[in-house]
Amino acid sequence: MGWKTIFGSRRAFGVAGFCCGGAPVVAFWACASLFVIPPRRECEPRHRETLARPADFGFSIDRFTAAGGDSGVQLEAALLTPVAEPGEAVKTRRMLQRLQAVGVKPTVPGSYRGTVVMLHGRGGIKEHAFPVAERFVAAGFRCLIYDARAHGESGGTYCTYGFRERADLRAVIDAAQLRYGRDELGPLLAFGISQGAAVVLQSLPDEPRLRAAVTVAPFAELSPVAAGAVGRVAGAWVPDWLRKWVVDGGGWLAGFPPSAIRPVAVAPAIPVPVMVVHGDRDSVIPLEHGRRIYDALGGAGKLWRPVVGGTHGAVLATGGDDLYLEMILFWIGALEASQHAP
Repeated sequence: MGWKTIFGSRRAFGVAGFCCGGAPVVAFWACASLFVIPPRRECEPRHRETLARPADFGFSIDRFTAAGGDSGVQLEAALLTPVAEPGEAVKTRRMLQRLQAVGVKPTVPGSYRGTVVMLHGRGGIKEHAFPVAERFVAAGFRCLIYDARAHGESGGTYCTYGFRERADLRAVIDAAQLRYGRDELGPLLAFGISQGAAVVLQSLPDEPRLRAAVTVAPFAELSPVAAGAVGRVAGAWVPDWLRKWVVDGGGWLAGFPPSAIRPVAVAPAIPVPVMVVHGDRDSVIPLEHGRRIYDALGGAGKLWRPVVGGTHGAVLATGGDDLYLEMILFWIGALEASQHAP
């Protein structure tokens, strides 16, 4: 007989724990919940500015909704399309100049190189992709963004770090291809940060529509990273066995086994080029996680890109336009290689 049968529900188990164990159990329950229930952020003023005047940032915005791959969770998405006549678009124009300087010709207005599917990190929202997309549209890429389950405007209560999010990614691609047409979207590429990067890696072996991927600050295994987060929140004094208990308890709440979320284990089965970007000052997901994934990748054309001085939250800002240019050139090269493959 399992715990769910004994107590009837997860909430009842929490109430029973409070009555029997008091404050320590409440603290455990709070930490376990925090692991799988991320904070829901709202749009910031900078995001609302982009929503009000998207052409001034290099793209147009078309919003749509997809039914998630598990229990039909509603996922709020949007397609960002390069505009023929952008407004101020400082980052877009600057990247266009960088691309032309290295011999990349701009796309003809109304034609696109492909579509980049962009996945945010834990606690993020799709609008966090706006400043990144400003650079990608300069290369003629459309950008498909969406709020992950339990994030932003999307439905769902629990975050499962890829256990259910893999099916969500497929569902968003399905919905986008139905709405815009498979040929209209062109070849699909992937971009993920942190949790989003881990979801991308777990999806690649079974999602042949994705031709290549850039993953930023991915974790190799969820459990040790989550246990480290418990230590930062609850205190360094928390023993390893209690940290594991909290992580497993969060997984039990959300209905998935944290120990099974291991992007490094599926890396050898990934058949497409993957670029792994990681900051060498990342204290949330240490650099060695990214390196382990890179070393395990089995596909041709992989690329390892450490960012000197890059922290978890600022690795892209630290890498700057040089890093953005490298990511774009990586995708262009991967698409060209796939066209010439036998």
